[in-house]
Order: sequence, then C-alpha cells, then structure tokens
Amino acid sequence: MLSQSDYEKLVEYVYRKTGIALTEKHYEKVAKNVAQRCEALGLKDFRGYFFKLRFEDRGGDEFQTLINALTVNETYFFREKYQFEALVEYILPELDRLRPANRVLRILSSPCSTGDEPFSIAIYLLEEGNIVNRRDIEIVGIDIDTMVLEKARQGKYSERSIHAIPKDLVAKYFTKRGLYYEIDPEIRDAVHFENVNVFDKQAMRRLGMFDVIFSRNMLIYFDDASRKEVAMTYYEMLNAGGYVLLGHSEYMSRIVSVFTPKKFGEAIVYQK
Repeated sequence: MLSQSDYEKLVEYVYRKTGIALTEKHYEKVAKNVAQRCEALGLKDFRGYFFKLRFEDRGGDEFQTLINALTVNETYFFREKYQFEALVEYILPELDRLRPANRVLRILSSPCSTGDEPFSIAIYLLEEGNIVNRRDIEIVGIDIDTMVLEKARQGKYSERSIHAIPKDLVAKYFTKRGLYYEIDPEIRDAVHFENVNVFDKQAMRRLGMFDVIFSRNMLIYFDDASRKEVAMTYYEMLNAGGYVLLGHSEYMSRIVSVFTPKKFGEAIVYQK
C-alpha cells in the first residue's frame, strides 16, 4: 500500500507543515493509517490520498485527521511534579515580586494534550493559595491534535490519568462519575484551550506574550533545525525574565544559547 518512496514523500510533507520528523520506526503506523483513510475516502491508492492532502484539503480537515492519528499523547496528572513544585515555590514568587501587581501572569502549556498538564498547574496554584488569591493568573493550553483538545475541554479522566495525584486532592478537585473522574468545572473553565501548530508563527503570535512556558517532551520528536525554530519562537513569546520548562530528557542549552539555565529544587529551567 505504501512504498518507500511514497512514505518519504509523506514524511517530507508532514515535516514541512509540522516539524515532526517521522522515521522508519513510524512506517507501520503511518501505512496503516493511510490505508484506513483511503478506504474511508474511497480512494484507490496513496497517489489519490496524497493528491487530496496537497490540493483538495482546503480546510485542512484531512491533514488534521492524519496528525491526530500520528501524534503521541502519553501524559498524566502531576507528571514530573518537581517542575510544578519549582513553579509555585520559586518561579511564580519571583515573577510576583518583579511584575506590577495589576499585571496578569500568563502560563502556556505547549503541547497540552488532554489537559493533564495545564490542569495540574491550576491545582498546584490553588494549593499554594497565596499568589493566585492576590493576582490574576491565566493558563493557556495549545495542541496540534484536535481530538485531545476536545477531551481536555470535557475534563473527564480515567483512573490511570489521575494515579499520581494524592487521594485527598482527587477528592477535593474531582467527582467520580462511573468509570471517569470529572475535574471541578471551575478549574476546567479556568484553562483556555486552542488548536495551534507551534510552527504557525502567526497563530503563535496571536496567543500573546507569556511569563512561563511549559513545553515538555515535544522537542524530542523534532530534528535540530525544528527544535531551534521552536525554541526561538518561545524566546520571542516570553516576557523579559520569563521561563521555559522542558521535559527531563530535553536540554535547551543543546538547542540554542539565548536562555540562561537555572536550577530550582530538582528542576532545571531556562530563563529569558
């Protein structure tokens, strides 16, 4: 169904539009997805599918379907919690001290997946209790996958998603409904979600400026050039003195040299 040359064409197309660097290990998953979409669309072969992607998909719906199938969304609440601890114990107190009292502190979760990360941030802010009661804090979550964004907006999670949250906090912020745990509506509605591709510079600029950007475990899917492009986009979107937090296996100093690394507790963070 998908020859090597066809696969390489699709890999290049996806890379140009998203920065995602698919490799040979992704071949089986991609081939299976293409076969399913050809059957669903009544197309005979890859040539017809690729033509549709490039020339007939004016609204981007088919490409979005492809990306939804290819993106990995492995996440859960309080994952790498030492970073949330660094946020409330070091980063926000510093920003609260330096920013004017009437200025909103803005936090971006990119990518936000099913909302586990931005909702974890919200819970940590509420548990800290001081800064969030003293000034406005805005949390924005973005992702390229529309399906995970819909799940985030619904705010319903499996037991596996919340397994790392202490039981008293689960009882405080979630309501069990059948097999799912529904997050408190006030927390759910406090996070703004948008479908944004980090390589769409206009869409990223429209989000505005931020004081903190969480971007964990995304850059590992990009090549060096794409990582640098995203890192510089984040730099431009950060207010002076703002911070970027990456995944535990990602190091900004290996990508660009414009950030200053700092260590807060167990977390290494990067300041503009």
